[in-house]
Amino acid sequence: MNKKLRVILNILLVAASIAFLISLVNLIASIGYANREVEDPAETFAGVFAYELDHRAYGEIMGDYYVRRLDRFTPDAGYEDLYRVAEYAHTAFMTRVYDEKGDPEKASLNREKADRLRGELGAYEYTADEVDGLIEKAP
Repeated sequence: MNKKLRVILNILLVAASIAFLISLVNLIASIGYANREVEDPAETFAGVFAYELDHRAYGEIMGDYYVRRLDRFTPDAGYEDLYRVAEYAHTAFMTRVYDEKGDPEKASLNREKADRLRGELGAYEYTADEVDGLIEKAP
């Protein structure tokens, strides 16, 4: 066999071996994720909810709320905080909409509901001030 061909084949063999080792390491590292479907959904959700709160992503919180309400009207254990924060954000937004539309009756009803929900936020009461600030800043 030609010496040049032998060198090229050895280089290809080494490259294939390195690629195989990288794939093997990746496979071994991903074994821990094989059983993700048995993770506690409420625990996973708590992490997502905390992330959304940290980044003041109230639109995403409301989106999660609406998706979860399609499955169940009442919150499962671990989802109560999402429901309260999302309901407050929705109510505050709709209050602004009714004010802009010139419907004082519906705006008043929403304001009363927002006040009631604010009292139910508990540890997340600070989100009410953030939501109100974001709504006031909106054009």
